[in-house]
Order: sequence, then structure tokens, then C-alpha cells
Amino acid sequence: MIYLKTLFRTSFLLLMSTVFLSCNLIGGAFEHEPQELEKELSAEAQTLMKQAFEGIDPAQLRDYHIHLLGMNTELNGTFVNEEWQSPFGGLIHYIQFQVYKSAAAITDEDQADDQYLTRLKTLIEFMPQHGKFGIMAFDYFHNEEGRPIKELSTFHVPNAYVMSKVEADPDLFFPIISIHPYRTDALDALTNYAKQGTRFVKWLPNAMGIHPASERMNEQLEAYYRIMHDYDMTLISHTGDEKATEAEEFQHLGNPLFLKKPLDMGVKVVMAHVASLGECREEDAAICTPGIPYIDLAIDMLEEPQYEHLLFADISALTQDNRKDNLDKVLGNSSIHDNLINGSDYPLPAVNIVIQTRTLESAGYITAQERESLNDMYDFNPLLFDFVLKRTLRHTKTGEKFPASVFLEHPDLPIH
Repeated sequence: MIYLKTLFRTSFLLLMSTVFLSCNLIGGAFEHEPQELEKELSAEAQTLMKQAFEGIDPAQLRDYHIHLLGMNTELNGTFVNEEWQSPFGGLIHYIQFQVYKSAAAITDEDQADDQYLTRLKTLIEFMPQHGKFGIMAFDYFHNEEGRPIKELSTFHVPNAYVMSKVEADPDLFFPIISIHPYRTDALDALTNYAKQGTRFVKWLPNAMGIHPASERMNEQLEAYYRIMHDYDMTLISHTGDEKATEAEEFQHLGNPLFLKKPLDMGVKVVMAHVASLGECREEDAAICTPGIPYIDLAIDMLEEPQYEHLLFADISALTQDNRKDNLDKVLGNSSIHDNLINGSDYPLPAVNIVIQTRTLESAGYITAQERESLNDMYDFNPLLFDFVLKRTLRHTKTGEKFPASVFLEHPDLPIH
């Protein structure tokens, strides 16, 4: 029996060692520090980087989609679901979280919040030019009675934590709060932050359990949307399927058509990721044809005249390998380019396996030399890599690129 216990313990430790090594390889796998970029980046990569900043006013450069992450609950109120922190809670989720930690350069869980933020600030400060970055709070999953359900929440980042970091570094960050509309205090909390001048609210319906057009919650939702409209706030809502957090039971809530509810009440909406994953499901056959890609619905909405100056989309995550096949749809549709804004979805650009420059090259979005330069850049600064990659991409047939305006503050979406 003792032998068996020892054998099991040894086998488990070997397995965990393999897991940690693999997570570092597919997570960060960085070979350089951001501070080394100016001296050690290849000449070809330096040239590509300079080209990416052409036509960009650094003071107006914006990233509307940056996640904060933390797990020091007693100190900051940040939270990560326990099932994601232990291999016994679910090995897939555990590995996924180890990859995220590697990508964000978290090596000490007791210092996770500070390490995450320090790494993010370092990446920004050692970019050749930078404007401001929207850092996101993330509310708990709530049921229709307004009760938070931690068991169904992947992670939580409090609004107060985000606001404190913006206050500490106003030249780097602007706040994006997150208030679940089903909360019993939702209207008071939203009004409080609105009066402070906060302009953006983050939802991830699939992971938070939010139906943006719920008939059952109609009264609460309409009151919420009226506050947003009256204070000129913008809703940044995930659209399409969700893969980075636990959301399988609620994937249909990413249908972009549900966002017509706030739009029709005059609320500004940003469709994160241009709904670039997923398709209409049978349960929503009353509003869309089952099987039609969500991205097609999103593009149609962006072209509707009644939503001019109200509806926008961010291009975050479009370069990820599981979304890249939709890049041509967005690059080639110049009629929606004025309604696009940039978002990195950090820390996901720092996950080595998520963005495959090899497949981007083989598809024709970048050249072999551009790929080599971008890979070189990634090793120093994955946030810079994300920006330069998106400035470099071209339509595989027409060669059309994203205009410089996509990466600047949108006139309809000021941060103050």
C-alpha cells in the first residue's frame, strides 16, 4: 500500500511538472523583456513597427478592451473560481488558468494582482508610443433574483479595484466598469458611477447570465438602459460564442440581435469581437435563421441606418486562430470601418498558442517576412505585437487594411 501511494504521488508530481512546462510553452514563452526591445529587436521588425505607427496620433491611440485579472480576494476583492485553481476541480480549466498565468507573467499567486498589473504597465510603458487603455471590471454571474452565484462565475474584478488603478495611473488607463443588470442594487450602482463620469460598462452575457432583451427582466433592463442613455454611457458587450470562460449553458446569450433592445432605447453599444464565433441556434429561430453566422448578423446591424452613431464593434480577438477565417469579412467591408474600434483583449494576445502567425501567413493575411518580424516582436512585447499585427493585416484578395482611425479614440466614444 505504501508503495502504491508513493508511486501515485510520484506519478502525479511528474504529471504536474509536465503540465506546468506545457503551460509555459503554450502560454507566455517569452524570450526577452519589454525593456530590451529598443536595443535588441531585429532591423526588419523595427521597420515594421515604425510602419504600424504611421498616421497614428499617439495621444489619441486607444485600446478599449483590456482585462484585469486577480485572485487576492481579501486584499482587492478579486476572485478566480476555485475549480480553475485546482487540477481536482477540473483538469481542463486548471490547465487553462495556468496558461493565463504564464501569459500574464504571474509566478506567485500571493502577489498575483500586483504581478499582473506590473506586467501590463511595463508592456504599455515600453511601447514606442502609447495612448490610453480601457481596463475592465468583471461582475459575478447573477440569477434573475439578483443573487451572485460564485459557483457559475469564472472570475470577478470589482469596480472599486479598477477605479483605484485608473486613479493611480490616469495617463495610462481609463475605466470600464461592470454591473450586472439583475443585481438588486444595479440601478443605484450604475447611477453612482455615471455621476462620477464613467463612460463604459462591460458585459459578457454568456458568462454572466445576462439576457440583454429578456422579457422576464424587461422592467429592470429598461430602467438600466434609461440610465445609460441619460448619462451617455456605452455598453461594451461580448457577442458570439465565448471560449475563454465557462459559458456553455448560456452561449445563445451572445446573439448580437439581443442588443437591439438597448440600441432601440438610444444606448450606445460596442459589439466585442464582431460576433466572430458561433451561429444562430434553434432556440432563437424566432429572430434569426438557425445556422446563420453571428458575424453576418453583426455586420448587417452595423450597416443599419437607424443605428448610426449608436452601434460599434471592436476588433479584439479577430486574429485568434479560431476566428481568423472571418477576418476577410471585416477587412473587406469598408462600409463598417468607421464603426470599428481597437481592443487587444489582453492577456489573450500573450497566450502563445492563441494567435498562430503561421496560419495567418498561409492564409495570405501577412507575408513570410512580416511573420518573422512579428514573432520577434512577440518575444519582447505581446501587447505591441497585437497592435502591429492588426495594423499589418491585409485582405487576402484585395489587400485592404484597417484604417488608422480604428486605432484612435472614436469621436462618438470619448473616454471622458
